[in-house]
Amino acid sequence: MAQSTVQRHPSEPPLLPRPVGRTLAPLVGLAALALAASLPAALPAARAGDGLPGYAPGSGLDAAAAARISRWALQEYAVPGMAIALVQDGQLLLAEGFGVRDLATAEPTTATTVFQLASVSKSITAATVAALVDRKQLGWDQPMQELLPQFRLHDAYAGRWVNARDLLTHRAGFPPFFGDLFDHLGYDRADVLRRIRYVQPASSFRERPAYSNIGFFLAGELAAAAGGQPFTTLASALLFEPLAMTRTGVASSLIGTGSTLGALENVSRSHALVQGRLQVVPPNLSGLFVAAGGFASSASDLGRFLTMLANDGAIDGRQVLSPQAVQGLFEPVIAEEPGFAEFPPIDAHSGFTYSPGWGVYHYNGLKVLEKGGALDGVRTVVLVVPQKRFAVAILANRNLTALPEAVRAALLQQAFGRPGEQDLQPLIRAQALELESLLLKEPPQPANPKPPSRLLAAYSGSYENPLFGIWTVAEQEGTLEVLAGAARYRAPLTPWDGETFQLLWPGVISSPVELPFQTSPDGRVTSFSYDGYRFQRREP
Repeated sequence: MAQSTVQRHPSEPPLLPRPVGRTLAPLVGLAALALAASLPAALPAARAGDGLPGYAPGSGLDAAAAARISRWALQEYAVPGMAIALVQDGQLLLAEGFGVRDLATAEPTTATTVFQLASVSKSITAATVAALVDRKQLGWDQPMQELLPQFRLHDAYAGRWVNARDLLTHRAGFPPFFGDLFDHLGYDRADVLRRIRYVQPASSFRERPAYSNIGFFLAGELAAAAGGQPFTTLASALLFEPLAMTRTGVASSLIGTGSTLGALENVSRSHALVQGRLQVVPPNLSGLFVAAGGFASSASDLGRFLTMLANDGAIDGRQVLSPQAVQGLFEPVIAEEPGFAEFPPIDAHSGFTYSPGWGVYHYNGLKVLEKGGALDGVRTVVLVVPQKRFAVAILANRNLTALPEAVRAALLQQAFGRPGEQDLQPLIRAQALELESLLLKEPPQPANPKPPSRLLAAYSGSYENPLFGIWTVAEQEGTLEVLAGAARYRAPLTPWDGETFQLLWPGVISSPVELPFQTSPDGRVTSFSYDGYRFQRREP
């Protein structure tokens, strides 16, 4: 899947590949290895009887039931650690951690353990925009060019009229799951903002939605222009500080980069299967696209955020957002067909729409707002049922897991299910296995692959594209590699079929991308194509 991301609406399942993507005391290491050995490397096949123990739809939900469901899911999905926050009747009922935050150290997960939020960050971005709307600094429908006059899009009409509501509901016309690579190319915000005019639209402006991290990056830049401060500073001032979310902020600062420590110690590490063994892997961190997927938080902090939303913007006797602002966040804007990667209770009958920062569907007559996230080694979901002042956050530290969807479905059924309705757990588990098998399958080999027709040195050189910038193809010890952008982001190029090579960006859930080279009539390599964009060789 060419340069796709792990982001998907609305519960954002764990299974869409994303390119990018300590020395321990002996005793601690042995304990961690023992724990890792107790976790299966892969999920067993779903069986008809693999339902929720004690399943009783509509019987009511309390803290003990939510904790029991969380412990069951942790074991069922072989996840090292998770944390949950549960809001009922507008009150925080439970904030608790389960399992371990780091398999390498066996340190426990707690309610204050900080996880990467991945695309749950989008709900925070939308709430930050709503706070600016409250303050009359920005309008939902105010054209972006009024605040950023130099801003342009490939479609001039879209560039003239696109606004916050468009960007936050994925209806600006951008191609789906496109653009995360900019987080790794080394360009600054102003440069990326300029380059986005070269992104070719996938549809007409406001014709249909297509999930877009580029749109949320632009929403963050729009908020910064409206508020007169960097977007992350605004999010802190307008949300984190009023809500006393002391363990929420930019993930790269709080968690660290893998090679450097972050500001906090009690943080969850990313976990993934590597050569059949579940282990800690480097985090996939956002530098530019924080508004799309770069925040981190804890169950305790998210509990306060969700409590505020469940109470029409109020908490502790104070209005953080006005009821009108919350209504703006929860109001559906554009409809979408549920995709193959949506988990029950989302189906053909639940409906699905986008509101700013959320996906919206219905369950047993109740409006449900949901947002999920997925990055290398982490899965997240937040959910709000406004009519019941009910909300939940679920954070898990293993990639390719449907644990968040399983837990949120179990909680919904326990709280609002109807007697006799089907237990959704076998369906969720079977769908998770099917998606994992589908999306991790190796691409089919060409029927009669041919070797490259030229020496590798013939492909070497610098190539340029207006959107992605300058990439160098270099020969190193008999192999080719790409050095992309100002950061010279490195990825190997492997012969695939004749003039087509495969490129594999770093990351534990990266997918190979085909990269065909083109030649001139005289046989000289002149260009290559990446994800539909032509890179022209630069002459010396």
